[in-house]
Amino acid sequence: MFKRLYYIILQRLYVLKNKNKPCQGKVYMFHNVNDEQDTYAINKENFKTFVEYLTKNKKVVDIETLIKEKDPDNVVITFDDVYESVYQNAYPILKEKDFPFYLFLCDEYLNKENYVSSDMVKEMLRDSKAILGSHRMKHELSRFSDEKKIREDMKESKKKLEEEFGVKVDAFAFPYGSMYACSDQNIKDAIELFDHVFMTYAIPYNEEYGNVIPRINMNDAVYQGEMK
Repeated sequence: MFKRLYYIILQRLYVLKNKNKPCQGKVYMFHNVNDEQDTYAINKENFKTFVEYLTKNKKVVDIETLIKEKDPDNVVITFDDVYESVYQNAYPILKEKDFPFYLFLCDEYLNKENYVSSDMVKEMLRDSKAILGSHRMKHELSRFSDEKKIREDMKESKKKLEEEFGVKVDAFAFPYGSMYACSDQNIKDAIELFDHVFMTYAIPYNEEYGNVIPRINMNDAVYQGEMK
């Protein structure tokens, strides 16, 4: 309890310290795209409205372009866990727009009820600009587990995804992605295994963060605030 509170406060202080640094692009994190009312869902109409806003006012890019160009109008779209609703409600919209987007797959969710199947992932990779990323083999906190075990988990996830889907996996997102969820050693190990490591610090990107990428969680309550 006290450990969790400590890291929550630490992350809030980190966000406050860094939120006013020059914006060099933003990375958005989505989960469910359906009508569930929770902090990890945005409904289809609101998602569509937000994508239309991006179409008219921003440039949707991959993470390499965002880091290279340092343009405050560049944005990256990511999905954690990859629910079936992403395939049903978000994928058709992003495919039509020809926008790149990241799918962070967790092995224990793949092919399970309410999540995408391997065939759905293959279709998105084949027919759109979807980019595959790792979200570990198990969806759990990393900080409080054996660090060597977590590193092996990340390596196994990368290997399995590359073998099953025939693409290179250079991007990684920690489950939960907060300071409470990941230790400094966890992040160091991830950087050694992947080109880009995505977190859940709700601030824009700045080059000072290097390849450790903060992301803004998107849901029905906050998306309008990003349309400014």
